[in-house]
Amino acid sequence: MRYKLILSDNTGNSVDLYSDPNIRLISTDGIGFSANTATMKLHDYDGAFFQGNSLQQRVITLMAQYYGSYSQTDEQAKNRLMRIIGHKNPIRLRYITDNIDVYIECRTEQVSTPPNTYPMVTQISLICPDPYWRKSGDNSIVMAGIIPLFEFIIGIPESGMEFGDIKAGTITDLWNGGTVESGTLFIITANQTCSNPRLLNLRTEQFIQITIDMDAGDVLEICTERGKRSVWLTHNGVRRNCFSRRTRGSEFFQLVCGSNPVKYSVDSGGDRAVDIVCKFDTKYGGI
Repeated sequence: MRYKLILSDNTGNSVDLYSDPNIRLISTDGIGFSANTATMKLHDYDGAFFQGNSLQQRVITLMAQYYGSYSQTDEQAKNRLMRIIGHKNPIRLRYITDNIDVYIECRTEQVSTPPNTYPMVTQISLICPDPYWRKSGDNSIVMAGIIPLFEFIIGIPESGMEFGDIKAGTITDLWNGGTVESGTLFIITANQTCSNPRLLNLRTEQFIQITIDMDAGDVLEICTERGKRSVWLTHNGVRRNCFSRRTRGSEFFQLVCGSNPVKYSVDSGGDRAVDIVCKFDTKYGGI
């Protein structure tokens, strides 16, 4: 089976710790599933009741060993790794096998290379404020609008070919294939005058509706991701905050693991009044 564990920064530098000829990973810790921190409140009698739980920030420890060669010495290999982890820039750690391709965002917490050791080793401590691994790639789903079908081919057959298709229906199953629930970004673009767009999760019966009139070309963005919850409307090139325009009972619902049939509607304008694209991350509690 193919394995890759790639450290990269935002300037294009990267090292694959599984296949680099001069830098090899010899141990790792903190990449698996972490225990939740539960919050309890004591009763006046025996026992307690559950208030909630949370997953703390993740700390990943890597131990790298250097192998000198004719093309690169141990010290040169170490400096190449330090260009990625030895500064204040964000770091991405990506894990790839034949079955999964995920990444996590990190910051360098501590780096230690004991002197006068052979072979030379470096211990790296990475801190991840967001503890979840995320699936690599584009996770966009068209809920309403044009689904692109065009692909580059050698030639177009005489019978013709489809370049796109109109997504029919008002219900779309947003499948969350991860191991934890995920927030999402709904991008709603008006094709004509309409009002009060509404999104209903039929599995959880949660909904969010925005009391607003939209003209053709207006774009409404609803983000339900925890820590990033927001509602923005772009009208005539001007973007304004519409967080307070939520109707009573609206919730920034999450996509639970598995099936999430979500229905959209508008109070006026009809089913074809809007195009909707949903973007969300498939998250994993560990690998």
